[in-house]
Amino acid sequence: MVKTTHGKVHGKTIELDEDLGVPEGQDVEVQVRVLPPSPRMSEGLAKIYEILGERYDSGHSDTAERHNEHQP
Repeated sequence: MVKTTHGKVHGKTIELDEDLGVPEGQDVEVQVRVLPPSPRMSEGLAKIYEILGERYDSGHSDTAERHNEHQP
C-alpha cells in the first residue's frame, strides 16, 4: 500500500492530518518531502472557505430540471 498524507513535525514526531488505517506496531517506511510554507489565511477568510466547503443538500437529485423556475 502507498498512501500520501500531510502532517506537521513536532520534534522527532510527525503528527498526520488523517489516520493511515495501519495497525499499531506495523513496520512502515517513510519518505519525507518538505513543503514550502503556505501563506497564512486570515481567520475570516478561513471561515468563508469552511462554509463554502460544506455540502448543501437541497433534497433535489437533479437541480437542472428546476432551471427555468427562477428565470424571468
